[in-house]
Amino acid sequence: MIGWLKGEVRDIDPTGIVIVETGGVGYEVTLSMQTLCNLKVGASCELFIHTHAREDQLLLFGFANSGERTLFRKLTSVSGIGAKIALNMLSAMSEAQLLDAIEQGDDTALARTPGIGKKTAQRVILELRGKLAQGESSASGGSGGSADLRSALINLGYKPAAIDRALRGIELRGNFEADFKLALKALS
Repeated sequence: MIGWLKGEVRDIDPTGIVIVETGGVGYEVTLSMQTLCNLKVGASCELFIHTHAREDQLLLFGFANSGERTLFRKLTSVSGIGAKIALNMLSAMSEAQLLDAIEQGDDTALARTPGIGKKTAQRVILELRGKLAQGESSASGGSGGSADLRSALINLGYKPAAIDRALRGIELRGNFEADFKLALKALS
């Protein structure tokens, strides 16, 4: 499985497909419009990759950061949401806006995405609300440490929304004990 690509952008198709040359091989990668807008032909790029293997094809989906890729994977875990629709959702809104819409239960915002109706938007909210930590997104680098920290705080009885606000307000150091103390102080 390909998890990450670094190379030169050789071609950009307005439909969201780019060709990234790495080691003399051109990889065709499908991107969200949010990520596509930051690339230029001839420029170097680094993409986090989700490899989608089916019987008849192998598709690569590229993301600007690991948080966006994690969100894509969680979206595709929802019944009725395939890779293309999840990518449409990430194209219609930024990662932060999408996380906020899910956490706030804003099915109207989600339903504005092509291919998403009101019922599908409500299903996404039902299945993912409270399970998506903004602390796991690109803002904190998507490290496993913030996921462990968030899990520990949830186990203590803190609400996910309160934890997310607290984690956005502190600078994580990468040391679990120190980060845990900072998070507790921010929550009190």
